[in-house]
Amino acid sequence: MSDNRDFDRWYAARQVRILVSPSHRLETFGSTLVNYHLISELEDFPGKIRIREGRLEAHQPLVIAPHFAEVTTEGFSEEARRYVEFLRANEDNMRILQYGYHLKSDNFSEQIVTDSLAAVTERVKAAVLESGDKFAAVLQGVDEPWDVALVELWRREVDRSAGKNIKELEESGRLFGKRK
Repeated sequence: MSDNRDFDRWYAARQVRILVSPSHRLETFGSTLVNYHLISELEDFPGKIRIREGRLEAHQPLVIAPHFAEVTTEGFSEEARRYVEFLRANEDNMRILQYGYHLKSDNFSEQIVTDSLAAVTERVKAAVLESGDKFAAVLQGVDEPWDVALVELWRREVDRSAGKNIKELEESGRLFGKRK
C-alpha cells in the first residue's frame, strides 16, 4: 500500500478481475449468499499467494418510490417548478431499486500458499466450477486493500441483476402496484 489511500482504493477497484461469476443473479424476493474466493499475490513476497474465502449477503432489493409532493422550490425558476410539477404528476411511474449487502465474517477463512499466481488461480477456479455452487465467485485482486474487490463484485452483481429484478418485480405487481 502507498501513503495515498485514495489511490490505493481506486487502484484496487480497477485491478479486480472476476474470473468466475455466480451463474445465478441476485434474488429478487429474498437475500442471496455469494461465496467468494479472492486470490491475491503478496506484494513483497513473490510466489506467496493468499486465498481468502467468505460470503457476501446481498439483501433483497427494496423498491423506493419518490415523494415529489414534499419537494418545495423556493428560489427556483419557473422552469424548475414546472419540472417538479411534471415529476409530481408522474411519480407513480418512477421507482428506484436499492440494494444492500453485508460481509459475513462467520464463514471467512484465508490461507497463504507457495506457488505461481496462475497455478493457484486455476486450481481454485477448477474447484469452484466442480462444486456446482451457483452463487460462487472467483476473483483476483490486490492483497491490500483486498476488500475493495468485494465491493466491486457486489457492484457488478447488482448491475448484472437489476434488469431481471425489475422485470420480476414488475410482473409480480410490486414495482408499480399493478398485477397482471
